[in-house]
Amino acid sequence: MFFSYQLYQAGRVKSPRELLDADARAGERAKAAAGLWHALLPARHRGARYETGADEAMRQSCVTAAR
Repeated sequence: MFFSYQLYQAGRVKSPRELLDADARAGERAKAAAGLWHALLPARHRGARYETGADEAMRQSCVTAAR
């Protein structure tokens, strides 16, 4: 019985509101999964990119190259 309902849902056209709601739920699940993944990382891997200043150096070189 559940399989037939899945076929029904797959075959019908969803309204724009239903699509937006589904996208919002998927985004919330992705945010929760990313937060969980971030919490599981060792502390030395969290934000290491920002501590080195590599982003600032890259940003300055991109600005210089654009001129």
